[in-house]
Amino acid sequence: MKTWPQWHFSLAVTWLTFVAVSSTVAAPPDPEFMAAKQTFVKEMKKKSAAARAAAVEKLSELIQPETADLLLKRGITDDDRSVRLSAQKGLRQLAGDQTVGEYLFNELKKSFRKPPANDTVAIEVLRALVPTDDESRREEIVTMLDDFLGSPKAHPLIPITVIDDYAVEGDEIALKSVLLLAKAKVFENNFGYRRCVVQALSQIREPEAIGFLIDLLPKTQGLIQHDVITYLTRATSQKFRDNDRNWSNWWRENQKDFKFPPAGTPLSDASLDDQQPTYYGIPICAKRIVFVLDTSMSMRGQPIVLAKQALLKTIESLPEAVKFDIIFFDGAAATWQPRLVPASAEAKHEASQIIADRGLKLGTVSSAALNAAFELEPEAIYFVSDGEPTDGQPAQIVNFVSQYNRVRRVSVHTVGVVTIRNGGAGLTSFMQPLADQNYGKFRLVE
Repeated sequence: MKTWPQWHFSLAVTWLTFVAVSSTVAAPPDPEFMAAKQTFVKEMKKKSAAARAAAVEKLSELIQPETADLLLKRGITDDDRSVRLSAQKGLRQLAGDQTVGEYLFNELKKSFRKPPANDTVAIEVLRALVPTDDESRREEIVTMLDDFLGSPKAHPLIPITVIDDYAVEGDEIALKSVLLLAKAKVFENNFGYRRCVVQALSQIREPEAIGFLIDLLPKTQGLIQHDVITYLTRATSQKFRDNDRNWSNWWRENQKDFKFPPAGTPLSDASLDDQQPTYYGIPICAKRIVFVLDTSMSMRGQPIVLAKQALLKTIESLPEAVKFDIIFFDGAAATWQPRLVPASAEAKHEASQIIADRGLKLGTVSSAALNAAFELEPEAIYFVSDGEPTDGQPAQIVNFVSQYNRVRRVSVHTVGVVTIRNGGAGLTSFMQPLADQNYGKFRLVE
């Protein structure tokens, strides 16, 4: 049982705590902020984007959580890009304040617990937080990402969007932000996320990006390894290919004096002298590939004969370390194997038989064929066709595939076959953007 003095002391502490909390909750509003808020709301109703952007910049001078809240609700959702960019800049500046940073961190937590409809908030808050120099905060961000991305329902689009956006900025802040996001566990086991980071670092002209990629090289294979080697070769004009020891030794000796070309100047066009097998002149650098061949009636005659010959020759040249599959499509899409198989002599022989025996039918279900190819989880798709799809509008298919592939980062290479019947019509308007928007190459063949 408590003595009277103990009880009296506990009651006093409880009362003081209540008073402190009540004072915080019921604190009178800051007159300066309230006036600024009213002005901001009024300015944000104007038609002039310049006026709205100026209002965002003015409000951002008031460093407090309420400012960040307004920028998230009114600035980030504006229809004009210049206004949104001003809000992004303001949020980044505000995030440097400890109180505002804590508010934004808690907002990110809440966004991660909500449906995908809150992606915009999560993206903007994460973008604002990741440049921080606070090591404890950086660790908290990575831990939160690991928890979020470890959920079966989580989608890596949020951090991938932030990585892509910082890649465009390409400065020291961008480098710091991308390297922090590369610490998430998903970087180790997710092809799309890892390739996104590599692609971003390949756009950031900071020496530390070179060092990171050299250290990463021995831990890569397939298409990502090719990405790293290609960039290192172009950035340094050195041709060590996949010899990570030579890259490390060279960097150790040269990193202090290394300089990128001036801004706006392209990197070296030093060639890799690729020795990989090719398909219609497109190098095969991936370890997991799907060949998609149009077997519609419009391919009859010489076009299908040459297409089959090209596919047979390429498959025969594949090293056994490569896994592959084939999808034929006309009025329906037919997958040869339920999963990718190693390019063994037995698999090559079986593939040659199925290619030789494949007949032609009506229809060109390009969308269904691409969908079937993605389901095999490849690193690269080689898509050969002579015509426009019969299962959707070309522009809609390109848009859908590009959105779907945003987090997967599969290279979609396309080969448009010119025939007497099509004269090349429709090929460049469908096949070229399909490759251009999906990390691939386009070839037009006759």
